[in-house]
Amino acid sequence: MKTRFFGQLILSLSACLILLINSKVVDASPWAYPDDLLFRHDIQILVDSGALNIPISTWPLPWGDIAYNLTKNESEMSLIEIASFQRIKHALIEAEMGGLSGETEIKVAKNPNQMTWFNDGVTGTKLVGAKSSYLSKNLALNIKVEKVPGDTRMDESYLAIARGNYSLTLGSKKNWWGPGWNSSLILSTNARPIKGLSIERNFSDPFESALLKWIGPWDLSVMIGELDNDRSVSDPKFFGMRFGFRPTSSLELGFSRTSLFCGENRSCGFSTFTDMLIDKNDAGYNTIGFDFRSSHKINEIPFAVYGQLMGEPFHDNAMSLFGMETWGLIDSSQQLESYRFFVEASSTSCQFYKNNSEKYGCAYRNEQYTDGYRYDGSNIGHASDGDSIVLSLGGILVGENSQLLKSRLSLGQLNRGSINSYQLTEHRTNFFNADLGYEFDLYWFDIPLGSFDVGVGYDMYKDKVDNTSENEPRIYVAWNNDMDFTQEKTMDFSEYLELIEVSDEDRLITEELVDNDSTSFRDLGNFELFEIIEIFDEVTTQRGDTSTMAKVSISIQSAENILSELNSLSDDGKTLSDYLGLMDSTISQRN
Repeated sequence: MKTRFFGQLILSLSACLILLINSKVVDASPWAYPDDLLFRHDIQILVDSGALNIPISTWPLPWGDIAYNLTKNESEMSLIEIASFQRIKHALIEAEMGGLSGETEIKVAKNPNQMTWFNDGVTGTKLVGAKSSYLSKNLALNIKVEKVPGDTRMDESYLAIARGNYSLTLGSKKNWWGPGWNSSLILSTNARPIKGLSIERNFSDPFESALLKWIGPWDLSVMIGELDNDRSVSDPKFFGMRFGFRPTSSLELGFSRTSLFCGENRSCGFSTFTDMLIDKNDAGYNTIGFDFRSSHKINEIPFAVYGQLMGEPFHDNAMSLFGMETWGLIDSSQQLESYRFFVEASSTSCQFYKNNSEKYGCAYRNEQYTDGYRYDGSNIGHASDGDSIVLSLGGILVGENSQLLKSRLSLGQLNRGSINSYQLTEHRTNFFNADLGYEFDLYWFDIPLGSFDVGVGYDMYKDKVDNTSENEPRIYVAWNNDMDFTQEKTMDFSEYLELIEVSDEDRLITEELVDNDSTSFRDLGNFELFEIIEIFDEVTTQRGDTSTMAKVSISIQSAENILSELNSLSDDGKTLSDYLGLMDSTISQRN
């Protein structure tokens, strides 16, 4: 019996090794998803520097839109821009490859973090998942199965079809609407992705009309799905719509609209849908949202300010989120490349600016849908749920080979009104949350063994009603690896990348010119004056700039005659000796 067991184990390990040997980090998907901190860091660097001009607050982002709108030439980029561009270019080359691929993942944690952010974190004690994807030019199919304690899920499984400038998706995928890093008020990855039907714009091309061209690049996302049945009104429908645009290169604006409507024992016809759209009384729980992000520089230090507001239309019950971020190059270390830090504050209480306790219980719910704006027990919007105030400080450090150090500190008060429908905590609770993580890819020689995410954390909760405390240390490990079964090129971004790349041949030519120029500067001090003039004559002839030297007779041989004739050509009163004196001073300084 033991022999049979070990034989099966050896076969299983051999199969896994074969998969690892043939593995390649390829995500067969038309989009870049909202769970990659490094990718978002790189995208925002390119957008803020002017190398890319697309809306970046509506996730997921289409790969084609990223490739098509890379406009800045690589030779014009700074060092931090080049590093980000190289990683984005590598991701685009991978995104070109379709066919059949697979992915496996394992996540384990002790005291997993319930306060999610823009990061593919570990929110459960155990998870084992497998995914199989197929991507062609106009079709994307993704089947994902996750096994968690007590449940089997098929989140992020979908069928997507691209037609023209729009994609139609049936199934579920992660969404993030807004500029925040710590969370989004209106739609984040805090809850499980909602199953339904969605339509997205593939390219953010501006309007051609002169009347609307000022809007700039714009995107549109519309979704409708069904929520869970374990609530007072079972199986309500969820509707979401977002319009984001960039009227200037440094400003992005977004408008969002979401609703809970229909459900068990409630009317759910076409008239109900139209009533919801116009926010007719008793048509559901309807919200609108507005957000912005504006980037600037002070003393060559880049930064951006952003914000988001959300509330019910025609009601004075807005919630808020505001933040600031900065980023830059780390040139004092060989192991670290760049950084990004953010500070973000949010209030999920109605009339956030008044701090009015009479408004507790108003956020993310109304009298018709008392269970609130949630799916499977988690808030669809902000991770802190309703009636909470949160201050967060977070950041990432990018190391060599795309290694990533990430950290976040959060503190505040949850469920300040002790409302039962807010499920993160039962009562008004003070909290402190700290996380530190490290992401890296592991190789055995040239064989990729997968991507790892390891980290630790600590939570402190103080219940202000029961006067009890909880202190929870946290540790987690996540691993995933992609496998490419069949490979075919389904998209071609090469023509866009070639427009901004500096080829290897151009780099060699540039380096040779630099070397030759520096050598010439070092050697000029060893030449006589007439030899320098002959070099100038040769160089101007090679460059085709013979307008001045052509006026000098080629029959002149002596240095004195050359000096005399060149002096006579000066229009500003200076002699050639004056110019040569300036050049001599410049050469001495450079040496």
